[in-house]
Amino acid sequence: MTSGNQTGTAASVVLLAADEYREQVAILMYDKTAAIAIGVGGAAAVADTGISLRFIGDSVVLYGEAARGQINILGNGGKVSYQTGPVVPNCQGSVT
Repeated sequence: MTSGNQTGTAASVVLLAADEYREQVAILMYDKTAAIAIGVGGAAAVADTGISLRFIGDSVVLYGEAARGQINILGNGGKVSYQTGPVVPNCQGSVT
């Protein structure tokens, strides 16, 4: 399992290199300086296309083939955290 933080730039940059053994990756936006666009499978991230994180707390979990390929981000100053490996879901309210 790996984790880290990344700041988006005005050009698409690699968040995680391809890994044929990776099964899951969670990406969470924690700074809303700019929206974060996400490109999967080695595709460049493109603004306002595909997966986009726009607000603090927005997140996405990628599984299988989408998680194994290269993951790119775009977002001039927006910041994300990522974690690979099993992800524990966030539960709100009472659990009975």
